[in-house]
Amino acid sequence: MRNILTVLLLSTAGLSAQDSVTPPTADTPPEITSTAQEPTLLAIAAGFNGADSLAAMQQLIEAGADVNATDSEGNTPLLHLCAPLEMDYRYTTDPHFAQAVDAAVTLLLQNGASMLRENRKGCNAAFYLQSKPELLARLKAADLLTKELSVRVPYDSFSFYRYIRKRTEQARLTKHEPCRQYLIRKYCAPAYELAEKRLADMLAVGSKRRFSYSDVCDLLAFMRLADEQRAHQFVHELHYWEHGEHLLEEKPAQVLEALNLLHWDVAPADLHQALRKLDTMLPTSPEEMIDCFAAAPMGILLEMIERREGDKALPLIRKYTNGNEAELAYRAYILLLKRQKLPTPTPEALLARFAENGTTSVESMSPEQRRIYECAVTDAALSTGDISALSADMLTRTIRAFNDMKLKRHAAIVATLMHDGALTDDPYTIQSAHHKYTEQPPPSPRILMARYILDNPALFAARQTVEK
Repeated sequence: MRNILTVLLLSTAGLSAQDSVTPPTADTPPEITSTAQEPTLLAIAAGFNGADSLAAMQQLIEAGADVNATDSEGNTPLLHLCAPLEMDYRYTTDPHFAQAVDAAVTLLLQNGASMLRENRKGCNAAFYLQSKPELLARLKAADLLTKELSVRVPYDSFSFYRYIRKRTEQARLTKHEPCRQYLIRKYCAPAYELAEKRLADMLAVGSKRRFSYSDVCDLLAFMRLADEQRAHQFVHELHYWEHGEHLLEEKPAQVLEALNLLHWDVAPADLHQALRKLDTMLPTSPEEMIDCFAAAPMGILLEMIERREGDKALPLIRKYTNGNEAELAYRAYILLLKRQKLPTPTPEALLARFAENGTTSVESMSPEQRRIYECAVTDAALSTGDISALSADMLTRTIRAFNDMKLKRHAAIVATLMHDGALTDDPYTIQSAHHKYTEQPPPSPRILMARYILDNPALFAARQTVEK
């Protein structure tokens, strides 16, 4: 009975009877009989250390260890060995270590290890082995490579989006072009047609197919990965560039935002064409009070043009800083600040920049830094209607600063938040100030603060690190 129990316990642990420990006897000291837990095949592969690890793996496999066991992330022993092949410094510099790794990979494949089993990130051993063509050739000559079947691309929406997100993320996990090309050829290219069809159906006039901004980003990113040339042709043929007014609509606006987020290389001619079309919708004078929805897409187009053309785009950007549309003017100023590596006039950006220069608190800022920072805090508070970050002393200084900037209307609205020398807590007064503040015509405080930062770069420049 005792022997039967021993065999059952050993088979559960993946060990043979020869690997068992001699049962303790009355004459055996306890400290001698206590043994550490035997390492598993997964653990040895994950911490592979050369010839000794190879020998240990050989013993465990001979004892019946499962060569396709997985950990919590879905990694098999073979995946643990193959994943570092493309990045392991020791593999490329120590021939004895590399030889042991190659022998371990061969050993696992000879004993039935699957090179196609994927982990949770969608990677398998075949994907990583592409980074080592010499090893791959030897495995092929030994007839150890598994025959790969055609990939089945899921059709239903949930599974398809999960598939393309996983493949796009998988492409970011490798620095080796052979691995990336294998991924594209094997898993991405077969799904390109379906991805393009889904996006085209979404954008079709009259289409009722529901989608989100993230869906557009996922489809465009995957299409560019699967077939970059065809994806760029698809974007180039969108009629939005010729008919820029369509960029005011929900679906085209989401496509434009997605292209900008993905840093898509849209042809400059297409960008300029759409910008010119939208330009005709801008107010022609400060007195022309209209709701101009063209500012948002024009701001994105300017950003994409600046990214493609660099300093060549500066005259165009400066043109819009002097325009009659406040939002577009501010977006243009943001691009000028970006070109000069200056902070934007938001509390977070200013505080982060001043911290880089050793400023640990508001009190330790220079007078001009503090002036602009407190103006930015007040502007953000009144723009959102949340004045919890304000104080009576800050408002007193901000009112004075706004008056110095010749923003008398804005200063007067800020003053309504003060009551008997203290910050008001009346919700109606706060809400009224918020509405009046956001309805003011240009110039806005943010535009003037951006202009001030550009005119005084030394006060806001990042600290230069000097290499010793």
